[in-house]
Amino acid sequence: MLKQYYFLFLISYCCLIASCSNNQEKTDQETSKMEPKSLTPDPTHGMRAIDLSEHELNINVYIPEKFYEDEDGLPRFVPTNIKHNLGEARWEITLKGDRRWHLVIEEMGKDSSGVDEEIARLKDVDFFSYYFDSKSDSTLLYSRSLKAEKTTLDTNNLVQNANYQFYCNRIINGYNLVFKTHELKDFRKLTVNKMLTSALYSY
Repeated sequence: MLKQYYFLFLISYCCLIASCSNNQEKTDQETSKMEPKSLTPDPTHGMRAIDLSEHELNINVYIPEKFYEDEDGLPRFVPTNIKHNLGEARWEITLKGDRRWHLVIEEMGKDSSGVDEEIARLKDVDFFSYYFDSKSDSTLLYSRSLKAEKTTLDTNNLVQNANYQFYCNRIINGYNLVFKTHELKDFRKLTVNKMLTSALYSY
C-alpha cells in the first residue's frame, strides 16, 4: 500500500512539474509577443514620387510633399516645375514657392565618370574651398565656401556662409544618371540631405 501511495505521489509530482514548464513556455511566448518591435523609419516620409516619363525620362523622383488650399478650401499638392528642353539630357526640378529646392538630373550616357572624377573637378575650381562631409562609391556630400584670399569676409563669416552641395551617380531603368544640386545656388544641409534622399530612392 505504501508503494502505491509513493507511486501516485511521484506521478502527481511529475505532472505538476510538466504543467509549470508549459505555463512558463506560454508566459515566455506571450511576453515575446507583447514586446514592441523596433520600427525602421521611412527615409522618404514627407515626400511623394512624381513621374518624369512625360519629360523624356522614364523614372519616378521623390520631392517634398507640400500642400496648399484651393479656392474651395481643399488641399492640393504644390505644383512642380520641371525644366527640360526636348532632346537635352538635363532636367531641373523646382517647387513653386520654394526657392530652397532645386534638383538637377543629368543623363550621362556611356560616360563612366563617378565620385572620384567629381572630386578632381571640384579641386580644379580656383574660387572655392571644398570640405567633403561624406563619400561613398556613388554619393558625395560636401560644403563649399569662398577662399579667404578671394573675399573680405573674416573666418567666422566664411564658416557661416558655407553652403552644401551633393552629387549622386545611379543607374535607373537603364539610364546612367547624375543627381546634384544646382551649380549656381546655395543650399542648407537639411535641404541637401532631402535632395540626396530623393536621388537615393528614386526609381
